[in-house]
Amino acid sequence: MQIKIYLLFILSIVFFSTTSEAQELFPKKELYHIWILAEEKLDAGQFDDALRLYNTHKENLNFAMKVRQISRIKDISYEAEKLRKKDNFAEAVDKYKEYRKLKDVPTLGIFEKKIEECLAQINKGKLTELTSQQRVITGFEWAHRGREKLSLLDTIGAKRDFNNARILGGNRNNILREQYIEGNRITEALANWGQAKVRFETTNYSKAEELAFLTTYRDIRNVDVPDVEVKMKELKAEIDGNNSLTTIAKICDTDLLISYVNNNKENVSAFAPLLARLNEFRSTQKKINLLKANKDNAATVKSAYESLLTWTEDFPEEIREDIKSCINNEYTSYKATIPEIASPPVSNCSGLDDYLKGIVLIRRELSNCNTAKAQGLWKKNVAYIKGCKDSRTILLSNKSLKDSVFMMVRNDSLLAVYHGKIQKSLQTGNCLETAEVYKQMKSLRVCNQDVLDEEIETGLAETKNCQTKSWWRPELTGSFARNMPKYSVAGVARKMGNGWSSSAGAQFTFIDHKNPIDFTIGVEYFNTNYYTEQSAGSVMENFTLSGANVLVAIKLHKPNTNPDKIRPYLKIGTEMLIPTSYEYESFSIFQKVSGTDQLKKTMLSVTGTVGLEIQKKHFGAFAEVFGNYGLGNSIYNSSLSHVVTAQNQKVEARIVKFGIRVGFRLW
Repeated sequence: MQIKIYLLFILSIVFFSTTSEAQELFPKKELYHIWILAEEKLDAGQFDDALRLYNTHKENLNFAMKVRQISRIKDISYEAEKLRKKDNFAEAVDKYKEYRKLKDVPTLGIFEKKIEECLAQINKGKLTELTSQQRVITGFEWAHRGREKLSLLDTIGAKRDFNNARILGGNRNNILREQYIEGNRITEALANWGQAKVRFETTNYSKAEELAFLTTYRDIRNVDVPDVEVKMKELKAEIDGNNSLTTIAKICDTDLLISYVNNNKENVSAFAPLLARLNEFRSTQKKINLLKANKDNAATVKSAYESLLTWTEDFPEEIREDIKSCINNEYTSYKATIPEIASPPVSNCSGLDDYLKGIVLIRRELSNCNTAKAQGLWKKNVAYIKGCKDSRTILLSNKSLKDSVFMMVRNDSLLAVYHGKIQKSLQTGNCLETAEVYKQMKSLRVCNQDVLDEEIETGLAETKNCQTKSWWRPELTGSFARNMPKYSVAGVARKMGNGWSSSAGAQFTFIDHKNPIDFTIGVEYFNTNYYTEQSAGSVMENFTLSGANVLVAIKLHKPNTNPDKIRPYLKIGTEMLIPTSYEYESFSIFQKVSGTDQLKKTMLSVTGTVGLEIQKKHFGAFAEVFGNYGLGNSIYNSSLSHVVTAQNQKVEARIVKFGIRVGFRLW
């Protein structure tokens, strides 16, 4: 009985020890499988499940990066859904698309499906109801989808998508215009090439001739069609005599293996499971190539190669060793590109164990972007080996970690300073200064680099729009004023009654929200009436004048104004009246004169204005109070005699007006 108890105790120790060891080794061995499972969760929109999977290996740098990215992806999803539920479908498309800017994030089916739904809703509505910005946003997405269809040789679908981009974008955005013009060029060229291919296939041709013809599609430029490329590789392998299963395995081409198995089903045993495994094999190779772009993915890449080696057991024996050799050679070449991590030297230092444990904690905090905490731990960690003889050597072995910690802390501080400068420059509307700060931020290397890069890209785009807040715009105008003219005959002033004046027309204005000066050129048709009075208050003479009024003025306002807010302004300029109709009636001698013979051809005046306006890019309105004072001695031609004057008597008259002018535009 006592022996049984001892045996049970020993077996329990062995069991728990083995279990503990398995729990430690299993995640490392299955790292790639966890990565793939997490990607599947992301693709389905199960963000919390993906987060839990990535959190199992937060100490791994690329898993830690994914943890941070999921937080951003969830934010994108939340903001995009809010826009979609408010029927702001174009803005929702633009928001969903932001995930494509995140580093190493694959295509997310859940977001692509949402984008598709939003595009369908946009197509159901009236395009004329979309703003210019919404049309450009949607146009870019159609152009993106057109390019994807070109790779599938779907020229009909691509043409439809690029035409949608053209209809929506028009000339509103130069980059979008270049994309749909280039897209339509490639689409037309591919369609013509496809028709030529159909004609070619009706002729008798050799393998070499077929290869030569297929190669001509590359002359189209800026397009890659995977199916055609694979067919070209097949033909070349056949021409070179490398078209057996074993020879293809030796040249390490999975695409050709899949093609061979598909084309020789009757000669390949266990065709279906082999083809499924080969397709999985190729999918993993593509993912490995993406992961290799980032050195932080080294552990995941290694795990993926281990998976490939495991799957080779499912391949026919005659190709198994060749494929293993391909995988090993490829991984060996990759390992040569990964820098070796220096190991701390062996030391008798009593505090070394605590120091090494601290290094692990520092790396963890750094991967979680807790840079200040990582710096604090580093300073505390150094104390563990302070009294050791070889402390300098130990510290040198982790110099790169120390540099990373202190650099990121310093850059976080600089980033806070830059954000303060941006906030200040935005408040003052200084677009140039804002853009300059964003450019300075490009040199920073921080923990959340993807987020910062996106912030800089978005900020520079916004400041670019801010810097172009100036444009020429036509406006419809109208005015009403009191006319208080100055009028004298032979140097004797006549008593004048206040008349009225009205006008309507249009003006062309240069609107600038950065600088303090705008320019206005306008033309109006005017009509004015005024009269002289006798001492008893009765009308002695009546005047009616109409014609064209040309205005040239400069408008002064505060610099760096917000287009969405009302701004005050002052305006000074000159007006030139061109009379086209004149009527004079004297009630003292009962005579009436019509025509402009007695008037000067043009009459100059100065004008001053105080007003309020709002000037958005596609809408504007203003209201102003103005005064106008005629220049020169008279509106009359001094070389002619007038009805109410004796020979050579001088008649002086000038128009003086005070009134209100309003204007608006909807474009």
